[in-house]
Amino acid sequence: MKRKVLGKGIEAIISNHSTETSGRAIVELNVEDISPNPFQPRKTFSPEKLRDLADSIQEAGMIQPVVVYKKENKYYLMVGERRWRAVQSLKWDKIPALIKELTIDEIMIGTLIENIQREDLNAIEIAEGIETLMKKNNLKQEQASAKLGMNRTTLTNYLRLLKLPEVVKTGVLSEELSAGHARPLLSLRNHEDMRMIFSQIVKKKLSVRQTEALVKNFYKKDKTTGQPYDPDMQKIENKLTRLLSTKVKLKYSRSGTGKIEIYYSSLDEFERIYNRFLKE
Repeated sequence: MKRKVLGKGIEAIISNHSTETSGRAIVELNVEDISPNPFQPRKTFSPEKLRDLADSIQEAGMIQPVVVYKKENKYYLMVGERRWRAVQSLKWDKIPALIKELTIDEIMIGTLIENIQREDLNAIEIAEGIETLMKKNNLKQEQASAKLGMNRTTLTNYLRLLKLPEVVKTGVLSEELSAGHARPLLSLRNHEDMRMIFSQIVKKKLSVRQTEALVKNFYKKDKTTGQPYDPDMQKIENKLTRLLSTKVKLKYSRSGTGKIEIYYSSLDEFERIYNRFLKE
């Protein structure tokens, strides 16, 4: 099945503009004269992948030039930041480039679309890119979705991720958890609860489905104790009951404090449990 193309992308945008230099499609620019794209939504670059790219460039040369635009006598990257970074590590003085005349609107939209098409961005970077586009151009969600060629609901779902606490957003950026893990957290009541679930996801390496179940039951109370429902604590309670052959109850709170209650029906049973602990 052919994947639906988002927007018209950078290639379609830059193909409609002539280069600044007449008669030359590609020029050689000083590497140090080029700056990163200030509207680049991508925040992280894998050092390993950059090393691999640098090795490839060193062996085969720069097959595809970077694309830059000029603003106030300075060059800024439009396409090819990974290549530019790789070339820097190789200590190259010059880099082949195409110079294009583009509006800020075209730069922001094209950069965001290109990254999404190449799947170079995670969900938080996409959300931040959309938000920046909307603020810089004073766009509403409907206008932004039309410019990006993105379904309105999809765009809204991305923007909702920005309501997550910083630690969770950082977790998505660092790939500690996926957007699929993060989205269910938005149904929780506050950031404290979101952070608590996030720590459990990371610590227990929960799947998306397990995360959804944990969030769904987060505010449910145990019918007998009135405590917050926790399936893991319930398993521990059952295990202790079997181990000691008597009723055991765990009293606990969301903050991590609590106590263990061990029941006995006679002094003989108390002595049995007591001796069991001494042996252990």
